[in-house]
Amino acid sequence: MKRIVFLTIVIALGFVPYSHVNAQTYELRGNLRQWVKIFNQSPYATDLLETRLKLELLSTFGQNTAFRAVNHYVYDGLKKSNDWYFQEAYIDYYSRTLDIRLGKQVIAWGKADEINPTDILNPQNLTNITEDKNIRKIGLLSLKTDWKFYDFVLEGIWKPEFQSMQLPPLNSQWAFFTIPGLSELPSPSYPENKLENTEWALKLSHTILMYDFSVSYFDGWDNIFTPVLVFNPVTQQMQLDRLVFHRTKMFGADFAGSIHSVGVWGEFAYFRTEDTGGTNPYIKNPYLQYVVGADYTFGYSIKANVQYFQEYITKVDDDVEEESEEAIISKLGIGIPLQQAASLRIEKKFGDYDQHRVELFGFYDIKDQGMMLQPKLVVSPEDAFSLEIGMVIFDGDKESIFGRFGNNDEIYLKCIYSF
Repeated sequence: MKRIVFLTIVIALGFVPYSHVNAQTYELRGNLRQWVKIFNQSPYATDLLETRLKLELLSTFGQNTAFRAVNHYVYDGLKKSNDWYFQEAYIDYYSRTLDIRLGKQVIAWGKADEINPTDILNPQNLTNITEDKNIRKIGLLSLKTDWKFYDFVLEGIWKPEFQSMQLPPLNSQWAFFTIPGLSELPSPSYPENKLENTEWALKLSHTILMYDFSVSYFDGWDNIFTPVLVFNPVTQQMQLDRLVFHRTKMFGADFAGSIHSVGVWGEFAYFRTEDTGGTNPYIKNPYLQYVVGADYTFGYSIKANVQYFQEYITKVDDDVEEESEEAIISKLGIGIPLQQAASLRIEKKFGDYDQHRVELFGFYDIKDQGMMLQPKLVVSPEDAFSLEIGMVIFDGDKESIFGRFGNNDEIYLKCIYSF
């Protein structure tokens, strides 16, 4: 009975032509992944022992509507714990000029490889920084619309749900920072559940002479908290009082195309924080992030891409203030806290159908002199099965984010069966 009432309403609103009401299809797909990571220094402890089952359900209903849900089951073999969670679950409506998507979703912005200053609509789970980015992203309840006119697409997004980045615990080997006297952070103070506190964004996209361009705007909250410190008269020291979030506006742009056989791209984002005058020492000054990159395929099908990233903090008077501003971890933009860095990815496919590959990916922290390298070999003896073996190597100055993990070098084995 409920289904009949629902279909009657949908038909009355004109969303689905009556002749297609019963044209419903279903598809269930996904993969099963086993992942083991072991530190390569004595006592060679196991860092990760994970089983992940991903289930993706897709359904179409007539010509204009569709449904998609992505669910993950994760079993942690070290903690003997398991968890089910929906990363995405949304409904689509398509028309000639307007597409609408409502539900829990992951929205990807930007053209660069891994480092995306404008890709800020979904927070990431950074407790495992070597995890694939599409899995690190946390789906949020959002309304997304695409209005197509002439050769332009205007994307509008409204986010009534807010969540922050998930960072490694302070007592973890993977902690990004430490706070003296603390082994665990308090729960952050999230913005109140009010209409005025929701987030929204716009992006206008267009293609000119085989180049894809877009400009974007975002009005929302930092996805990393700001620690508030107070003076303790007993200890005569500053101590952590609470974790808060500040409102930030982003003005972004990106492009992607090619010059002859060289692919080129770039992303630029200016973040206008609440401290527009640069006078509040507890709120980050406005800042700019940009990344430019290029790729080229050499002989023997060897493909390489390089990128350069930099963050520039505005309204800085001297070196002392610059150091103070860089120490404020709250910000939008890329997930890993870097100020100036380069990345490199080299890939060589082989096999009768290029089904195998060897790859080297790495970051070099130019400002703080740190490095992360990840060489790996991926073989796929059958279409549905792949086996990946690799290493993650950290090195550099102890003050750098990668230097902090100098004792965390590891080897790993990953198996994926897709269906």
